[in-house]
Amino acid sequence: MKKISGQTAWGKWAAAFLALVAVFFLSVQVGQAASATKIVLDDREVTGARDVLTVKGTTMVPIRVISEELGYAVGWNPSSRQVTVGPSGDRLTLTLGSRAADSPQGPITLEQAPFSQSSTTYVPLRFVGTEMGLKVKWDNGAKTVFLTSPPALEQPGGTGPNDDVDPPAEVPGGTPTTSASVEQVSFSENRLMISTSGNVTPKVSAVASPNRIVIDLPDTSFSPVFAEAQGLLVGQQGSIAAVGSADVTGIRFALNNDSPMRVRVVIDLNKAKSYETYREGNLIFVDLNRQSGPSTPGVGDDGKKIVVIDAGHGGSATGAIYAGGPTLMEKDVNLDMALKVEALLKQVDGLDVVMTRSDDTAVSLQGRVDIAESLNADIMVSIHANSMPKGTKPTSGTETLYTKPESKQLAETIHKHLIAATGLPDRKAKYQNLHVDRESNLPTALVETGFLYAGGDVDKITDPAWQNRVAEAIAAGIEEYLGL
Repeated sequence: MKKISGQTAWGKWAAAFLALVAVFFLSVQVGQAASATKIVLDDREVTGARDVLTVKGTTMVPIRVISEELGYAVGWNPSSRQVTVGPSGDRLTLTLGSRAADSPQGPITLEQAPFSQSSTTYVPLRFVGTEMGLKVKWDNGAKTVFLTSPPALEQPGGTGPNDDVDPPAEVPGGTPTTSASVEQVSFSENRLMISTSGNVTPKVSAVASPNRIVIDLPDTSFSPVFAEAQGLLVGQQGSIAAVGSADVTGIRFALNNDSPMRVRVVIDLNKAKSYETYREGNLIFVDLNRQSGPSTPGVGDDGKKIVVIDAGHGGSATGAIYAGGPTLMEKDVNLDMALKVEALLKQVDGLDVVMTRSDDTAVSLQGRVDIAESLNADIMVSIHANSMPKGTKPTSGTETLYTKPESKQLAETIHKHLIAATGLPDRKAKYQNLHVDRESNLPTALVETGFLYAGGDVDKITDPAWQNRVAEAIAAGIEEYLGL
């Protein structure tokens, strides 16, 4: 995470408003939405953005979308309906429904009060620019808001931008700073994966009555994105499911208020089970498939290729939402498809598969990249369903996206199989400025299987037979690209 200073500090805290979306709704008199409005952040169109709104002549932008792209912390006081953004002593405070805000530089008067509508929190466009350090440009002809992040600054004495790393931000509830943080906990293939930032040495032990494996991470806290998505305060416990495991009944985790802080992760077992713990970069694995011993192969050993399957969105980042019948969220559609692809690839000899998430948890965009790079993966494939802004002409089709030139062949190979399976209009394999490809050092493709909205491809997307064909096509494209 690059460090920025001075007035630009508000830009790095934009994502902290994620918690607002799921908690508050405030009705206001809203003007007509701009037709087919787009938001472009750092030369990349923000997918899934709702329309920009106007309130009494003031342009209001969805802070939730901006925050998901930047990924930082927030505090919330339910009794006062106040949101705090930033670390203690250097904090911005806003109140839903109020134009008054407080900053370290003194009181601020907003053009219009922050509000929530259709599960999206809006703030004045000018506020985004002046208080969050983003350069803002409104192109009325193109109906597009252009937002540009400030450049990262080097810390005195540093040798480059990568030396400029922020300490872990506060977890809701006022957690002290620690030397490492948990970014993600996931479970697949009878293997627990913990993604961390910072250096941490796990202490792992087996415990009986009841049978469980306990992983302690000293001097460690939850990252803001992970804590907010799980709704965790100090001492509270979260959990994820262990789908498909005959040995594990569940995984739970909590932040213990020790000195220093300590994250504990527990694998609950239905019987005693051998395991091995090993590391791949910043990833900690507790593998129940392995017997202890130095000769046991790890992820990617024995010449196996490593494929990372990324289910787009997750947690509070729902992605596109279809409300034409039973509510259908893109994050769930993506995960279902990703699990189908994983199951198929697990049957392929010479291949190891790792999921960036295996249940409904949030993973930052950079966190997805970090998982793939910690594994030194051969490729990463991110799975999505497409969305369209309100008021646009109904659109149908399948597309596969890439950013780096070295990712083009991967995208084209997968797309060749994909378009034959979906039966939808061919929107091609094509360039788009994607964080997961741009910021990674491995070929990465992002699949948009179809359009998840009324008038789009929802009938196909919800058809189990279609889902199976598409999963088989994605897996076939991966196998062909890797020469398996």
